Amino acid sequence: MDDSSPSTNSTSPLPSPLENNPLSGLHQFSLANKLPKDAPHPPHAHTLALQIAHNLRFQHGWTDIRLHYHSSRQATAPSLPRPVISGIPPQRLYMHPDEQIDVLQRQREKGKAGWPDVSPEREWVVASQLQESWTLRRFAEMFDALSTVPEEKEGGALFFANSSDVNGNGTTSRSASPRSNPDGLGVVNGASARNGESKAVNGQATAAKPNRWRTGQPKRLLLATLDDDSTVVYYIVHDGLVKPRQN
Repeated sequence: MDDSSPSTNSTSPLPSPLENNPLSGLHQFSLANKLPKDAPHPPHAHTLALQIAHNLRFQHGWTDIRLHYHSSRQATAPSLPRPVISGIPPQRLYMHPDEQIDVLQRQREKGKAGWPDVSPEREWVVASQLQESWTLRRFAEMFDALSTVPEEKEGGALFFANSSDVNGNGTTSRSASPRSNPDGLGVVNGASARNGESKAVNGQATAAKPNRWRTGQPKRLLLATLDDDSTVVYYIVHDGLVKPRQN
């Protein structure tokens, strides 16, 4: 008598390709931020801008990042040559030399020494690739399409999954800005700032009126240059001559 019983061959379903190869954070970010139907730009320009926006958020800690497809209300050109990013860096990127003198003078008047904490300003960021050839004409077209300072509610807020920039319902919120002093140079304990600096309300960073040193000077933007190996280099570009910075 044969006591052996027939064996049952069970087969398990093959794993999904997505299970073995999950989408990268950048790919998920791109899928969550589609090119709007009314945007006058090709998809590759939108994808490039998203890659730079992702780098700003997760490599450099920028907050309140928005993508602009149309010219600012204060611009002189009818449309943007390409999608443009705006956002708030964790620290001030540029300070005019005359503003440096003004800040130090106010410090001395208050009997304080050293450099105070200065709140960051919202910046324009233009995404480009290393192979592109920029000319004065192309820069002029870009500056004509931008206002001096990015307005807070212009453009579209980007969705950053698993980021402090997004609430549970998927709507964007602003992260708290670095602590700084209340004398027009930032915020402390939720106090409002003076003369164009960012302010905080209930721990959330917002933008106040533009700094007079910003609006009275040539426009500026941050040119983000992407290399083939995904390295990004940032350059500050001004629309015209500016006084040399003091180190």
